[in-house]
Amino acid sequence: MNPDSDDYRLFVAIFVERKTYLNMKYIKYLTLTLIFILNLSSCKSKDVDYLEKDVILGNITRVADYELNHPSTHDQDLDYDYKNGWIPATFYVSLVPLYEATSDSKYLEAVKAWGAKTEWDLAPRFRHADDIVCGQVYLDFYRHEREPVYINKLKIRMDSLIATKVPGREDWSWCDALFMAPPVYMMAGNILNEEKYTKYADEMYWDVYDFLFDQEESLFYRDERFFTQKSPNGSKLFWGRGNGWVLGGLARMIPYIKDETMKERYVSLFKKMSEKIITLQQEDNMWRSNLLDADHWAQKESSGSAFYVYALTWGINNGILESDKYGPIVEKSWKALSECINQETGMIGWVQPIGASPGDTKATTTFSYGAGAYVLAGVEMLTYIKNK
Repeated sequence: MNPDSDDYRLFVAIFVERKTYLNMKYIKYLTLTLIFILNLSSCKSKDVDYLEKDVILGNITRVADYELNHPSTHDQDLDYDYKNGWIPATFYVSLVPLYEATSDSKYLEAVKAWGAKTEWDLAPRFRHADDIVCGQVYLDFYRHEREPVYINKLKIRMDSLIATKVPGREDWSWCDALFMAPPVYMMAGNILNEEKYTKYADEMYWDVYDFLFDQEESLFYRDERFFTQKSPNGSKLFWGRGNGWVLGGLARMIPYIKDETMKERYVSLFKKMSEKIITLQQEDNMWRSNLLDADHWAQKESSGSAFYVYALTWGINNGILESDKYGPIVEKSWKALSECINQETGMIGWVQPIGASPGDTKATTTFSYGAGAYVLAGVEMLTYIKNK
């Protein structure tokens, strides 16, 4: 019985109302019984095996269902709350993988319904990387239903951007963009067998790398504002979720790169970042929003952590990262992430709100991208435990 539940409050109210009519012996009996029930409930929650298949399936479907039923909005500026914008899209990117892992067609149907709502179109800002991330969802769905309507508008946008190309550091000038845009082009190059998309993404990506990647720390600055900023402890300032976007984006796009020489460069970057990221995990097996200064914002942060678990587990599953070294890390992190879920609702909390730098969060804060990252991580965990 949950002490915060309505049933518990009703029990206490009845108990208090009637206690004057009960003898002290019976009161003592009821009190001990209640304590036993609460302790039993607490023990059961602590004994959950978060690495058991049915538990993983239960958690990722509950988190997905919560977000489907309570969709996030761009609450910082409703003018940018596009129906096909990055807020919903960074959740929907997880649903085709979830369908493929569970064979539950409701998740594929949810994508189809969302695509119909957006008319399979892109968000309105032509050059903005955030406004093309929905293309990942469309291409994933297109793999299952090969209807041109699902990708026609995406192709028009991509072709127009290629025709008016500017350097990567101009169009993708913040590290989040490396999750939003490059996987779309790499997926399109492979699925549509159009090399021009792969070539464009590759040229753009490495220009951003030259601009934002810090060779000394093996991390990406969020954008050029942070080149000279320092954390309170004097270290360089690197955003947790920002680097989660990058590492998650690599896991999303590497499988679609056909050219082995090209792929190896991305794999090398993935390994280098992964090696750094695991050194920044905190004692509670989560990461913080300021990677090099955990005390700056001391709260655990679930969206960046979920992207790391997703990417690292994907790396293990695909033979890129050593299971003996990284396996214990992702197992502990997955358990810690799963404990961020509200067991009554299925909402994943401790998600840092929309932002562009390290910041605060709490247990009751959730957003679509946190749910999407958790579901992607869970899908990879299913493969991980199967191979273990």
